[in-house]
Amino acid sequence: MTRIDRYLLREILPPFFFGIFLYIALIAFSNLLARAQWVGGVPVTSLLQWIGLQIPFIFTQTLPLATLLGVLIGYSRLSRENELLVMQAGGISVLRTARWILLGAAALAGFSLYLSERVVPWANQQTAVVWWDKVATGTSGLGWLTGRDLKIGDYLLFFDSYDNAHQEIVNVRLQQWKGQTLSVVFAERGRLENYQLKLRGFRLYTLDLAKLPVPDFQSLDEVEQYLPQLVRAQNVSRDPQASLVITLPQNRDQLVANFAGGGFENPYPPSHWWRRLQNPTLTPAEAREARVNLHSALAVSLANLVILFLALPVAARRASSPAVALGLALGLTIAYYAVLSLGKLMALSGLIPAELGVWSANLLAVAVAFWLGKGVYR
Repeated sequence: MTRIDRYLLREILPPFFFGIFLYIALIAFSNLLARAQWVGGVPVTSLLQWIGLQIPFIFTQTLPLATLLGVLIGYSRLSRENELLVMQAGGISVLRTARWILLGAAALAGFSLYLSERVVPWANQQTAVVWWDKVATGTSGLGWLTGRDLKIGDYLLFFDSYDNAHQEIVNVRLQQWKGQTLSVVFAERGRLENYQLKLRGFRLYTLDLAKLPVPDFQSLDEVEQYLPQLVRAQNVSRDPQASLVITLPQNRDQLVANFAGGGFENPYPPSHWWRRLQNPTLTPAEAREARVNLHSALAVSLANLVILFLALPVAARRASSPAVALGLALGLTIAYYAVLSLGKLMALSGLIPAELGVWSANLLAVAVAFWLGKGVYR
């Protein structure tokens, strides 16, 4: 690292870190303000926990914006005071001056992708759980799922109410299809512990639709012999304390995060969407959703590099003052996320291919960067 490299980093890193702090604070505060009606009387510790759990996701979203702000403010000063021109006259190109920044942006892209895979899904899930359990209602988030059919893998779960005192779901129905056979479990109460659903006071029935249509019977004996093949009652418990344990593909926290809603981002890593795309039984809509979410994670992570290429010529040619640099950073930020959101919406609607919709913001940023970079990138 040369003296020029250290000099440039001293110009760019302070506004970069300021941008991270600023954007995280603004987004977290806006989330809190939008839900202000729910947080009255909530313990400060629960509120801080809920806000803190949002930071990993906000951090991945703000990294490109902080990069944009840091480069615009840093390079705009170098351009205004002709220091950048002197470097170019001495044979040092703009790209050469930004070599350590480029390496840093590439490292941030990899770090952002790592966070999206390992940290952000867990944090998003816990954000929803803490919101429904401690902030919004003071009761379990499962209470918000009563009266709804919840698709959990091959199962469909329904319950009438939630007993917060005993942390149990009440009047439970769990059904599963296997080919043409339908299995239904009715239970008085159930408890979700990790990935296991423990049911008490249960009745299990099996309906084999392969036995339909019903043939013409010649006698009552034939009817009595046939009906047990069509409908079977199994494991009907007479002991109210006996329990049936069923392993579900999702635990309690995942159920709350996936179904309770509230505007929180989905708690799945990019690898989940990749594995989902390998499933040949997906409907076109499900496959489209998986592609959009997978490419969204990749596009936002690589936006650190893309935004840097855009910021360099903008700073060198357009940012005539710190106020202008800040205004350009805000305008480009709004434009980038507007194009990204519109592209995702069109991709999810099936109007354009998923890859084109999600990567449209990055592609447009690269095109504008090379158009503005004529005479800067050489």
